[in-house]
Amino acid sequence: RSRLRLVTSQTICRYGLEGFEPPHYKPFGKEASEGFYIRRFKAPANFSNRRMVLRFDGVWSSAEVWLNGEPLGRHDSGFTRFEYDVSRAIRFDQENVLAVRVRQLQHDYLFDTNDDWSLGGIYRDVTLLSMPKERWLDRVDASTSFDRDFRDADLSVRIMVHDEHRRTVAGNLPDHAGDGYDLQVTLKNAQGAEVAQRLLHVAPHNGTGRETSLALHVAAPEQWTAETPALYALSVRLLENSVATHEITRQIGFRQISTAGGIFRVNGQAVKLRGVDRHDEHPDVGRATTAEHWAEDIRLMKEANINFIRSSHYPPAEGFLDLCDKLGMYVEDEVPMGFGGDHAYDPSFAAAVMLRSYETVERDINHPSILLWSIGNEDPLTSLHLASIRTVKGLDPTRPVLLPWRSEEWLPAEIDMLAPHYFNASAYDKLAAHSSRPILTTEFTHAYGTEGFGGLEDTWHALTSHPAGAGGAIWMWADQGLNIARQNTPESKKNPLLLVDDGIDGIVGAYREPQRDYWETKAVYAQVHAAADHVDFAPGQKSVRIPVLNEYDFTDLSGMTIEWRLFEDARELDHGKVTPEGKPHAVAWIEVPLRTISGCNPSVTRYAQLSFRRKDGSELTRNAIELLAPCGPALQTAPAAHITVQQAETTTITAGDVTYSFDRATGLLQSATRKGKTLFTNLMPTLWRPLSTMEENIARRESGLTKLPDLNLCQAHATEWKISESSTEAVLNSLVQCRVDEANSYQIAFTYTIHQTGTLHVHFSIDPRVQVKWIAQAGLAMDAAPELRQMHWLGLGPLDCYPNEKAAGVLGVWGGELGQAETTGNKIIRWVQLTASDHAGFRVDGVRYLRASASRPEHLELLSSELGRTSKARRPEWPEQQLNTEPGAPFAGDFVFRVVP
Repeated sequence: RSRLRLVTSQTICRYGLEGFEPPHYKPFGKEASEGFYIRRFKAPANFSNRRMVLRFDGVWSSAEVWLNGEPLGRHDSGFTRFEYDVSRAIRFDQENVLAVRVRQLQHDYLFDTNDDWSLGGIYRDVTLLSMPKERWLDRVDASTSFDRDFRDADLSVRIMVHDEHRRTVAGNLPDHAGDGYDLQVTLKNAQGAEVAQRLLHVAPHNGTGRETSLALHVAAPEQWTAETPALYALSVRLLENSVATHEITRQIGFRQISTAGGIFRVNGQAVKLRGVDRHDEHPDVGRATTAEHWAEDIRLMKEANINFIRSSHYPPAEGFLDLCDKLGMYVEDEVPMGFGGDHAYDPSFAAAVMLRSYETVERDINHPSILLWSIGNEDPLTSLHLASIRTVKGLDPTRPVLLPWRSEEWLPAEIDMLAPHYFNASAYDKLAAHSSRPILTTEFTHAYGTEGFGGLEDTWHALTSHPAGAGGAIWMWADQGLNIARQNTPESKKNPLLLVDDGIDGIVGAYREPQRDYWETKAVYAQVHAAADHVDFAPGQKSVRIPVLNEYDFTDLSGMTIEWRLFEDARELDHGKVTPEGKPHAVAWIEVPLRTISGCNPSVTRYAQLSFRRKDGSELTRNAIELLAPCGPALQTAPAAHITVQQAETTTITAGDVTYSFDRATGLLQSATRKGKTLFTNLMPTLWRPLSTMEENIARRESGLTKLPDLNLCQAHATEWKISESSTEAVLNSLVQCRVDEANSYQIAFTYTIHQTGTLHVHFSIDPRVQVKWIAQAGLAMDAAPELRQMHWLGLGPLDCYPNEKAAGVLGVWGGELGQAETTGNKIIRWVQLTASDHAGFRVDGVRYLRASASRPEHLELLSSELGRTSKARRPEWPEQQLNTEPGAPFAGDFVFRVVP
């Protein structure tokens, strides 16, 4: 046995979660305290007469260490591993006392604060290591490179052996006294079979360390990628007189990275990084995370088609990287300089920068999952940053380096990649179109709250459609909640979490429960999906071919299954499954039979829903393809009837058994009835809704208002009113003025057309004259009759969808009972239908968006325009999603109401 675990991350006090002080978000003022720890232990007898090293995997943010009263030193870096040689201080004949003083405030601590909790304490393992006293293996570094065909590879191994044998020759003359030693290097595959071996004799080098380099040539090794995480065991043994005295084993992967030609490549193949930013923390344990937490994160990420993690803003637990190596996940490892980057103008932080740079690379250099190093976060470029970059590249020339937030094209050549933050789609498109360096946006959209994830699909495609666009990471993976009730049981999830506004920005909750943003991420990042949203067919055609795009970088489609279901509105016509064939970065074709479709029927929508299944049966994504045939317009099927108009204070227009009642004073539709039974009432304009926190902040900032008007609270009166009749229809035109207050009003022009079949066509044009720079929505609201409890719509579902957050929606007929989860929220639709238990009711066509709430389920908002989602403090880029209130640019819509059945 060569190591003794003195402290595990779960046996220490999780300072900040155990009630010693309230948890603090971001940097401290003057309120930070200190912690004091004592650990008593006995050293194993077989450790005696050996070199002893005490290792700390993580102490935030400063550790001053004593062993048996002897000061070992002080370490100021909250996220990197550090060690002490304790050979002289340790005792083998009695109990040892390890004491640690933990400071939260120290000169360099701002490099250890982030957009996150500042949690002081010993949060990772503390280990006692034993090795030979006079000569030992100090470091083993491995790197791999392929031949030009990326078939065979060389494994380069650098081995640092330290030697403390007493020198027998004075001065600096070579000393060859004593015995040399042998280094035995063995490589085994995942099945334990030996792939290569090398035995090398090294001459004595008394009193100094020596690095020995060697290469192993491996024919056609299995290549490591996130899609194919093939690992090999590299074992290095130090042999003294043919007896092994020390051994180090590393899990390595054959993997080569390149940024040549401005394209990010792994093993010669251009890859796209579908990423998230991740803090290494959990509500129950703070940063003292465990293997179970790491495995849960990686499993959920892979299910959401995520293949890349930015370790923001510090190296994660090494066990997490081990799992990324094993399970297949690309990682950007970050030198921890937190939000302290502005201090890098101050030369007194040079030691902090160099220490963090060295310790980050020293620990993690052999992990194949790490594709690149990043330096700090959202910092200016300073001389100290350049010194860090050059240090990191000197320690590891095999990986590229970037500086998050810096994307200027004049950046020094040592910065291999550009890393913009929070550009809009057109800016990403412009930058990536001509960049000579790969672009990896280390924060490219913000999953703020549950209402601030707009534009992911637009920005992703704008960037990655170019060869230079390597991908990006979403800020961020999980909400930063803490369970301060100090429980760590399955019941702990029921405790209220401590959250701050800046920490509610995960695509999953703090306990990793998927949120709406998670499903959007899964859809946008899907490596296999339909390559079109519709296909054309001719009546009588036997089948249609649907294009499928394989965006995997190394994986073909063999083993994948696509399950298809053919629909005509809500009626399923046929179903089946197919196994596609397609290489990476290529389009494949699948064939769906049309044996159940006959002739044209313009009154229904035909589509195929496709479920893409991975080899293990899990669903990678789901798409729908609309099937379009060249048919004429739909014919009116309801019987024609005589139209009757009765004008009074309440004007009624009747066609058959359907009556529409209008208020002459307001110019608005009061009600629609059929055979005396109410269908809906109060058809009113709607321009406003409750805003999210960020929408409200943006609206106040742009308008200069401290209190925003509710534009739906208006007094309406008609200034124009005209009715015309013909044998087939009656047309009512009204001009309505809506006054909110002295500074806010709008004008609406209505044209109501009642056809002799009982169908109502409503055209409206809303011209706002308001203080706010934009409106939240434009359309009509109504109240459905209480007995109409069933709602169904054709459109994207079942999830809520928005103009710029709709990738996770699937075309189909969705719905259920009003007020339930499936019928509340925001939907993108083509038509909506409300019916009673006898299936009678009404349908509205031409609607683009539908809003409904659980608190007022009968109140429906039928919208022609809707504000796109924000990305935290940014409104959507495209004008059609902004709904700006520009003079002379009204918001119009056309809805058609008809009774059913």
